[in-house]
Amino acid sequence: MTFRGRLVLGGLVVSLIPVLLLGLLVRWTGVRRLSLANEQRMSEQAGRLVESWRQGVAVLERRLETLRDILEEENPVRIAVRSGGGPTLQEAIGRFAASSGLSAAYVLDRAGVVLAASHFPGDAGRRDPSLAALAAHSGAPVVTTVSFPESDRLVLAMAERLDVGGVEVIAIVAGEPTALGLLPAAGDVALLAEMRESAAEGTTRPAGPAGEAVAARLVGAGVVEEAERAMPTPGQSGYQGRRPVGQILWQGWEEGDDAAPVTLVMAWRDPVLAELVRDYERALIVSLLGAALLALVLGRAMSRRLSTPVERLAATARRVHLGRLDERFGRGGGRELDRLGFFLDGMMRRIREGVTKVREAEKRATLGELARQVNHDVRNGLVPIRNVMNHLADAHRDGPEELAGAFAARSPTVEASLDYLGDLADQYRAVAVHGAKECTDLHAVVLAVIEANRALAPEVRVAGDLGGDPAWVEMDGVSLRRVVENLVGNAVAAVRGAGGSVRVALEATEYREQPCYRLSVADDGPGIPAELLDRVFEPFFTTRGEGTGLGLAIARRLVRDVGGSIALESEEGRGTRAVVRLARGEPR
Repeated sequence: MTFRGRLVLGGLVVSLIPVLLLGLLVRWTGVRRLSLANEQRMSEQAGRLVESWRQGVAVLERRLETLRDILEEENPVRIAVRSGGGPTLQEAIGRFAASSGLSAAYVLDRAGVVLAASHFPGDAGRRDPSLAALAAHSGAPVVTTVSFPESDRLVLAMAERLDVGGVEVIAIVAGEPTALGLLPAAGDVALLAEMRESAAEGTTRPAGPAGEAVAARLVGAGVVEEAERAMPTPGQSGYQGRRPVGQILWQGWEEGDDAAPVTLVMAWRDPVLAELVRDYERALIVSLLGAALLALVLGRAMSRRLSTPVERLAATARRVHLGRLDERFGRGGGRELDRLGFFLDGMMRRIREGVTKVREAEKRATLGELARQVNHDVRNGLVPIRNVMNHLADAHRDGPEELAGAFAARSPTVEASLDYLGDLADQYRAVAVHGAKECTDLHAVVLAVIEANRALAPEVRVAGDLGGDPAWVEMDGVSLRRVVENLVGNAVAAVRGAGGSVRVALEATEYREQPCYRLSVADDGPGIPAELLDRVFEPFFTTRGEGTGLGLAIARRLVRDVGGSIALESEEGRGTRAVVRLARGEPR
């Protein structure tokens, strides 16, 4: 993403987050306060509804007591009861229901046959087991369904068994919830009856609290079908709150004549709250869109103003990167960018001056560096010769025979060193370090270097694990001798004062899926500190006072020239190991 795009995106994020947080805070505060007020109001209404149910039950109790008095004390009624009903009983029950404001009153015999019905004279003589079952809950209010001429209705009923002149009858009084004042008056408040059953019983009703299933019905429906229709729980039907009113018996909840205990719950929805939430959400969306549009316009304008001078600086930096050191950084991007351009111009001026000085210093240092390299390489060739001459001098003092034996044994070393110096002179004739395209036996070179270092430092144990077969590698003999001499010589020098040991190993392996030979030179010396390990291949860097710092740099260059690799591993106090991999060659 471009710098300008990031500025625009950042402006959008920075502008939208405060608007979103403020909108959500206002919405939460408004909804919370209105919900609390609504909760308080509905709590008061629930209290009034509880009191209404208490009063309604008390009214039914009084009406049932009045009906009992009529049946037991009025002789014509008692005679009609003992006679199995008739117009007198029907008239008395109808008059009683009309005067008491009840929706229905029944008198049944002990078998459940209707003797008289206040609201439906045609029911007389009909056997109704559901009404007779109410007597099992004598004196308790039960919600049930009764038949009226026009439809079935939900009522609150109370029944009692009576002995009228030696005849057992069932007296029932019932009133519709609306007539008894048992339903909420507000249109947005409903009264629900709920019964919870364990989900483990295999019920398919909607899941309710505490892992139960809940069946809910609307109280006060006009007909039985609507009353028995399964209603969703308050949370699922859009109700915003609920308050329990009490418990009551409900006949026919599970079909049949049994009465089940249910909980009456007042549930409500607040249209003002719902509308307020919708208004808040619409306002929040409009605010977010407006803020996004404003941030987009301002962000594009500001990003163009900020990014243009930055792009000019970047273009100048690209030209400098391509080598045009004479470029100058422009101005005109504000105080901060002007200061940046000023500092960059100063930096470029110092870089140009530094480049000039470096080029002059490189010219002066070329001859000195070449001289140090020649000195380093010549000394590597002269050391074995000096050691052989010392050996011959010692043998001369022991007699001619010892001198002859020592000369025969050490003459190959002198010849190898003289050949090395001669070839080295040929290479420096071209004033360059390069390798010829030829193959050399690495095994023979390593043996010669080990022998030379054993003679040079007899107190150091130099061990070789080289095998017995030649190891031909693609590198000329002089360059290979210089590499091995540098590695073994550095290892011997590292342990010489402490009388340590150096181990040289040679094995055939693969490198980058190509066959090669792996030469490792390990010592048990003091090792190299971790902070200096990355610099050991730098020219003129050395940790020894007498070193030139060119040996490893030359060795790495020679190895890399033929496609090989060289690496150095070291742990302070544990020693150092150098590993060289060279491609296998075929002798010509």
